[in-house]
Amino acid sequence: MNLAVLRSPNIDRASEFYSEMGLLFTKHRHGSGPEHYASCVNGFIFEIYPLSKHPPTIGTRIGFSVDDVDSIVPMLVAIGAELISQPADSEWGRRAVIKDLDGHIVELLTPPGRDRIVASDKTSTGVITETHSDGMNVGDANRE
Repeated sequence: MNLAVLRSPNIDRASEFYSEMGLLFTKHRHGSGPEHYASCVNGFIFEIYPLSKHPPTIGTRIGFSVDDVDSIVPMLVAIGAELISQPADSEWGRRAVIKDLDGHIVELLTPPGRDRIVASDKTSTGVITETHSDGMNVGDANRE
């Protein structure tokens, strides 16, 4: 898979929400099509389009691999996400499920053995990107 598209009644708000997980968005318009946001990570494109005449994508469940689900979930809840399942260990790694601001179900997963990145309100992307080979615990990095 290389593309996922969500539709939102407020694309600016939706892009800000997903930016809290570390995604970086740019605004695009293809020809006379609608203005939308796009983020590209390792060849995977995630786009947020306005609702317009197309059917809503509310029934869509999407998942993201994140560096530290335990740090990211509280940040997302603080800006309005609905917590569906608390971060917990699973056979796939540390996992949580939330609803985004538009009602899309979003699964967040930190795979086992992945370096952790500390969430911070001091960065524009919501995360500190310094890691150690043995992983990090919340508070290990100082962003001053």
